[in-house]
Amino acid sequence: MFTGIIETLGKVIRIEHKNNNKIFSISAPFISELKPSDSIAINGCCLTVINTTKDSFQIEAVAETLKTTNLSQLKVGDYVNLERSRKLTDRLEGHIVQGHIDEKAYITNLRKTSEQMILEVQISQSGTRNVVEKGSIAIDGISLTIAKIKGQKIRVNIIPYTFEHTNLKYKRIGDRVNIEFDVIGKYIKNLQY
Repeated sequence: MFTGIIETLGKVIRIEHKNNNKIFSISAPFISELKPSDSIAINGCCLTVINTTKDSFQIEAVAETLKTTNLSQLKVGDYVNLERSRKLTDRLEGHIVQGHIDEKAYITNLRKTSEQMILEVQISQSGTRNVVEKGSIAIDGISLTIAKIKGQKIRVNIIPYTFEHTNLKYKRIGDRVNIEFDVIGKYIKNLQY
């Protein structure tokens, strides 16, 4: 389980193809604390560490993961949001994030005001049933609160600290981001059918 509170940025330093899968080598400050079989969220996508070296850790993304997430578009040199899985004794500071990406969304607006960044993404029509204003959403693994919903467009307000300490500072309009809808809301919706 994750919380959507990004620990640090990692940098993609190598990408290898293995049949339909991709193996990503990522540098990060906490490499010495990782071991094979650890769970780690990369841009919100829960993956398993398969190897570590002195300068990077490796994860393998299967074809379905590459199809469902923005990991397929990563290039060497790109920065990714990283969060290690939480212990049961940790505080839950964001919201419950499983690392199971529901869909990719496009950034339709990203602008700065005097006190915040405003990020707007367009989700699928079917995804609109999973969101409520003032509810939680994970965008590229970041736990955020939905400020406004207009049709398929979701707006979130981002404080400067979050903007500077996540990969959002490298994003542009038109980029794809991973979306995980609030798991509690998804279960409630499922009970209604």
